[in-house]
Amino acid sequence: MTDATMGPGLRPFGLSLDPLEGESLAGFVLRLAHRLHISPHELARQTGLTEQDRLGRARASLSTLLSPDEVRLFALTTRLAPREVRAMTLEPLASRYPPAARSLDDVRAGRVYSMHTDGWLFATTARYCPHCLAGDGSAIQNAHGGPWKILWRLPVVFACPLHKVFLEHLCPHCHKPINFSSRTQLVPRPAATVVHPARCRSSTAQDTPTTRPGAPCGASLTHDPVQHHRPGPALLELQRKILGLLGPGRPKRQAQQYFTELILLAGLVVICWPRLQAVGTTHALATAVDRHLAIHEGVDSRPYRSSGAPIDALACAGLLQVTDRILSADDLREALSVLAPEENRTRSGIPPTRHLIWDNSFKKHRSGCSERFQLAADRIVPTFRRTGKGGFRLPSTGVGFRPEHIPACLPQALAERHLSFLSDITPKMRRRTASVFLVRRARGGGLNEAAQFLGISTADKMIGYTGLLNRHLRTSDTARDFEQALDAITAELLAGPVIDYQRRREALTSWTLAPENWQHMLTRLPVPASSRKPLSDDRRRLAVSAYIWTLVTEGEPDFAPCPPHIAPDPALRAIWTRERHNVFHWLRTTDHQPYYGALKPLLEDHAEQLAKAIDNHPQRRR
Repeated sequence: MTDATMGPGLRPFGLSLDPLEGESLAGFVLRLAHRLHISPHELARQTGLTEQDRLGRARASLSTLLSPDEVRLFALTTRLAPREVRAMTLEPLASRYPPAARSLDDVRAGRVYSMHTDGWLFATTARYCPHCLAGDGSAIQNAHGGPWKILWRLPVVFACPLHKVFLEHLCPHCHKPINFSSRTQLVPRPAATVVHPARCRSSTAQDTPTTRPGAPCGASLTHDPVQHHRPGPALLELQRKILGLLGPGRPKRQAQQYFTELILLAGLVVICWPRLQAVGTTHALATAVDRHLAIHEGVDSRPYRSSGAPIDALACAGLLQVTDRILSADDLREALSVLAPEENRTRSGIPPTRHLIWDNSFKKHRSGCSERFQLAADRIVPTFRRTGKGGFRLPSTGVGFRPEHIPACLPQALAERHLSFLSDITPKMRRRTASVFLVRRARGGGLNEAAQFLGISTADKMIGYTGLLNRHLRTSDTARDFEQALDAITAELLAGPVIDYQRRREALTSWTLAPENWQHMLTRLPVPASSRKPLSDDRRRLAVSAYIWTLVTEGEPDFAPCPPHIAPDPALRAIWTRERHNVFHWLRTTDHQPYYGALKPLLEDHAEQLAKAIDNHPQRRR
């Protein structure tokens, strides 16, 4: 390989090192520079990692992703294989850890100086295990230290399972974060002395972009852990679970969904803290979360809490332990209700802005979650998808039915089983409103559009009963009960035969009972015992047609279509409405009306035959 091929001033080093397992690019640069007795910044310059400008910076984004030319030059100068170089960046983790994937996208887009991270990815290594840095006792690690691991850039890595300790983030001597002097650079700016890789490199002076750095702290980071509290078996098991998902042995999609849900839900836990501090974690970890939030809110007066990960490993561990236990619950929706019950949002003392920000985040990353999480979060928080900003509401996912499978009036038996807690709402309104809400789940849009689909409202009319129900649910703290009732009703509808009620309604739009069928029924009826005139005239035939319509379509009498030949005449329409009301009244009181007691089963039999005929008739393509 010629110098021209490698680049001006670049040539292979006479000595190099083998990368340690899980080592980061910055850690390798620190160790190799120590072996070659040069500064890490000089090593970065000689391996082609510095910018070609007067500042000559080695940007922090290099530990995220290297370009093909940067991989080639670094591999040639350090005598490594290209795959070994890529393994020291976040590139192999991007397919499993979504924040890393987003960081790679930023770097590819040229956003290399904007920290290219979100709240769940540290810009540079921010934590460390003292025992790992001390090395494994081999000669090479005794001389140059153990690995600075790439996984320590991930906030979800909070403990070292090998040494069973929490990771540290502060120098025990200067008490500064270990990345204090290098948050935008791969390694700290040049110092006058060469520092051992396992020693603190934070400047003892105030370090700003416009000042020269002071002398490095130089304190050893291979001390005994400062934290007296050690992770217990449950926390270590959680950490092993997380590490397993980051490794190659688990499906990538499963890992992506888990970390997306874990990060989203952790943000919701932060919003609702301290209401959850006694749920799922120890007192020491809950105290660490309290301390983190107190520091954050003490310097930030914004009306919301950051959803970013705590840099303190104890606080992060407590937060993740609570979050993982909620995610692992058998009934995820019930577990989520503790975090953000819809009916509690305005009376829990939590600023509404916090939930609004979380809702937006959930909608942004919703597609990256499992269907189980989507369904639970969709219904437990007031958030839903739209076609765009200010657009129409989209259908809920995983509903299992289409809007045409919903009757216009929920069957009475279903309403009695699941909606009895709405005792202050009239039975008719319960049944009607439940159907409207179910259609909105399946169809999207608004409640008015859902009512129009069911044929119980018109485009020029705003329905008011759904608003009344919503107000009742909020004031009685039963919104969650109503959502659960809709779930149970949905399960029963799905367990039974699938009926296209919309098709039945369309088929009977202008239908009336045929005169010959009506006359045949009359021949089977007893002679009325009273002086009331029997149902023999044409008006009564049209009235019983409305009754049959309600049986076939599961609709309400008030919305039965008026026969088209009398609908234009207000007088005839009024007579039909009165006769319809009388017929329905007599059919409901058959115990005192033997004549109608005999008529009712005839109408029911005819409705059953009519429904079968509609359902079995080949449907024309629309």
